[in-house]
Amino acid sequence: MPYKLPAVTAYTRKGKALVIALRTLLRTVHLTHGRRWQTPPQYFHDDPKHYTTKDLLFFAYKYYFKSPVKDDADGAVVDFFKKYPPVFSKPDDFKEMSSVKVTAAGDLMPYEWIQPDFCSHLWDDIGDDFFDADIRFANLETPIDTSKPASLVPEVMLNDMHFNGDEAMFDIFNPITPSPQYPSQDSESSNKNWRFDVLSTANNHSLDMGEEGLTNTITFLQQKNVLHTGTSRTEKERWDFSVIEQNGIRIAFLSYTFSMNQLTNPSEKPYLVNHLEVNQPNIDLMPLKKDVFYAKTVQKADFVVLSLHYGNAYQAYPGAHIVANTQRIFEECGPDVILGGHAHNIQPMASYPFNCPLTGEAKRGFVIFSLGDFVAYDIFNWCHLSVYLKFIISKGVDFRKNTIKTVLTDVKPTPVYACGVYKNKKIRDLRFLNAEKTEQILRIADKPSFMTDWNVRELKGLMVFYRDFFAKNLL
Repeated sequence: MPYKLPAVTAYTRKGKALVIALRTLLRTVHLTHGRRWQTPPQYFHDDPKHYTTKDLLFFAYKYYFKSPVKDDADGAVVDFFKKYPPVFSKPDDFKEMSSVKVTAAGDLMPYEWIQPDFCSHLWDDIGDDFFDADIRFANLETPIDTSKPASLVPEVMLNDMHFNGDEAMFDIFNPITPSPQYPSQDSESSNKNWRFDVLSTANNHSLDMGEEGLTNTITFLQQKNVLHTGTSRTEKERWDFSVIEQNGIRIAFLSYTFSMNQLTNPSEKPYLVNHLEVNQPNIDLMPLKKDVFYAKTVQKADFVVLSLHYGNAYQAYPGAHIVANTQRIFEECGPDVILGGHAHNIQPMASYPFNCPLTGEAKRGFVIFSLGDFVAYDIFNWCHLSVYLKFIISKGVDFRKNTIKTVLTDVKPTPVYACGVYKNKKIRDLRFLNAEKTEQILRIADKPSFMTDWNVRELKGLMVFYRDFFAKNLL
């Protein structure tokens, strides 16, 4: 099936009318800029705080009209992924002593669809596999300030919006809490381990509910026994990085965001959100370098996972300057894994060789430039496909050097299709489906009863996108 370029697919009459109007207006822009904008403008930063009028037009164009499927460096970005495929295995001179399985997913967001009545079967297909890990991680891209009303992402976003989730929504994100959609959780066979262990809270919506919302979110997560990384209530708390020790392996989780939209940390409280303008070229990486050094030397972390809210949304590939900054982060700062977010659609992953700046040791870092949206439902079709990663972190003996080391020994991506069926404002059904498994079922059998013909066509098109733009360097 040939892949068609993505477009937004509204589901209500009002939404469809708005999208038609916007696409009509953008058709003029397409006539003058369309050919040029199939390659993203070099150094495009996706940061509303620094937008020019042309930047804003390009952002609207790639969302509502036609997304870039080429890289912005005459093939150099594509060549980077070909050169550094994300394939890992145990080194020949390494004897494993223990290991930890980590699951990592993308953005948890407060869309209109993420409500108990619409998500009663959300986790049916992937829940057992996704939550089957020692440590589970994602990006919480909304405050959860229960003292304020929920502020949900509307069908069509036309201006800046301040997000806020509520407890019922968080119970969908993190379904260990007994709730209507999982009524059997008190039984012995319940999904008692269906929970996140640590969430990034550093992203462009961290300050949407102000400082009070940020601090209330941290308190809320503490009450739910979920660790967080990337935001802090005090300077002292800023240096208390989340470190999880499992099977004798200490894993530190760090998080930074390139933007807080139009907002900034107060000058007297720079610790609130870990902010680093990593979408700009030639940035100063010293703050991040100090954090990785502190995690490994003071907190004695064997392994550092860095969540970076960065990159360019609604593009098949990250910008060349984003790739260059990522290489610099490995070489100058030394994290072991970089988990990218913000793009809302998936972007490729790679294994990058570098010499650790702390030890001089030759290492291989892993980066995924975007995991995509996870618990969300945007009208942009690419956003309906995400991936979650299962990676194995192993600790053992390096016989060549007679030392103990901790390395990444396996990474496995699972593509997930967000299958949404809209009947009316009160009747919707959102389910996460293992995309590869569902595609195989559709080849030999009729579609499941809950899927529409549109869902089938969308899934098939998204899997062409997955193979052509994400999974090529896995082959």
